[in-house]
Amino acid sequence: MGGVSANADANPPRTRPVDPGHAARRSASWTIAHTADDGPRPAGSQSIQRALVLLNLVGVLARDRPEGVSLAELTRVSGRPKASVRRTLVALASEGFVEQDPDSALYRLGVQARVLGGLAEQDGGDLGALSTDSLIRLADASADTSFLTVRHGSYGVCTHRQEGPGRIRNYALAVGDRHPLGIGAGSLAILSALSDAEVEEVLASTSATRRRYPLFDDDALRHLVRRSRQAGYALNEGRVVPGSWAVGVAIHDAADRPVAAFSVASIAERLDRNRQHDLAALLAQEAATVHTALVRAQQSRRTRGRP
Repeated sequence: MGGVSANADANPPRTRPVDPGHAARRSASWTIAHTADDGPRPAGSQSIQRALVLLNLVGVLARDRPEGVSLAELTRVSGRPKASVRRTLVALASEGFVEQDPDSALYRLGVQARVLGGLAEQDGGDLGALSTDSLIRLADASADTSFLTVRHGSYGVCTHRQEGPGRIRNYALAVGDRHPLGIGAGSLAILSALSDAEVEEVLASTSATRRRYPLFDDDALRHLVRRSRQAGYALNEGRVVPGSWAVGVAIHDAADRPVAAFSVASIAERLDRNRQHDLAALLAQEAATVHTALVRAQQSRRTRGRP
């Protein structure tokens, strides 16, 4: 297991309690900020896009609050008129994608949203399902938090996280968080695995959004890409959230395209140069395991006559 010890830091500093509401609101603010950077949309699709953004906000804001989220908070975070938000919620609720608690009037994801999630995971080639065991092994071996980040266009979306047995809990990235490629270790690993031309396309498409990330201008990202390629892994040395360090390695699909990344996050004291290399080796091993599984899943589809 590459020499990574679960006791690499026998007396780690205690972390401050994290307000789940604050983390959820931070995630939601990123969701709203990034919608402006998604490029042109087909005529007449604006109402659909708004509904999907609101659905995403319900999921993210209620992520750590099972009781749900209020209409007032959804209105405030989305920046849309209250009446418009209410109409959209009523439409989503009528189709089962959100539900409203009859007593508290709070909203959370509905049964149809959960059904779609379950259907997606039933696909034998589902990246999340194929990555579950790897995430557990990475978290256990490192005693830190492991993540799966999946590419969505010019962005990376955290779809899974797995806590390790150690005392350190990393809350800099949560399921549903969405950042431009290059922001964070997993996202940077994906960007670094793209061709130079694709990197430039990503930089151009996310230029407006990255004004929110002062340490990630074009020149900085080009430098980080070069450094990651040379090292063989991506390193986030507290650039997104101070004190939160992480190492990431890209996952390639059956066509050898970088579609996702594994990462392990901790604090700076637990990620010296030697441990970065050890973790990178573990990450690369698990990325190769998932790549092999994706190849087999595609071969199985072809055998069954599926694309």
